[in-house]
Amino acid sequence: MNWLEFALMHVDEPCTVRVEAPGRRPVPVGPCVIAHRADGTTLLCPPDTEAPPGSRITLPAGDTVEVVTAFHLQAHGTRLPEHQQLDLAGRGPGRPAGPCRPDCRPR
Repeated sequence: MNWLEFALMHVDEPCTVRVEAPGRRPVPVGPCVIAHRADGTTLLCPPDTEAPPGSRITLPAGDTVEVVTAFHLQAHGTRLPEHQQLDLAGRGPGRPAGPCRPDCRPR
């Protein structure tokens, strides 16, 4: 399974975010899978996403958050395809905890 197939299985429609890495212009990235938690947000992105810590992410609802950590994860025989995991600071005002749809409404 590739990243596109995985993402489309876990969201109702493709979710695109805007990534602004330090010293670079903002670029759209997607499809992504977003999970809000009480302590922050995790964003799973295509494997070629470049968003080092300090990058700014604009979520579909318009909230802008900062990348705290970035991990490139290989498939290594797991059910997850190769992808980039970004842990983001904060979850934006009024956002629910738990997995969400691309429009950031709870499922």
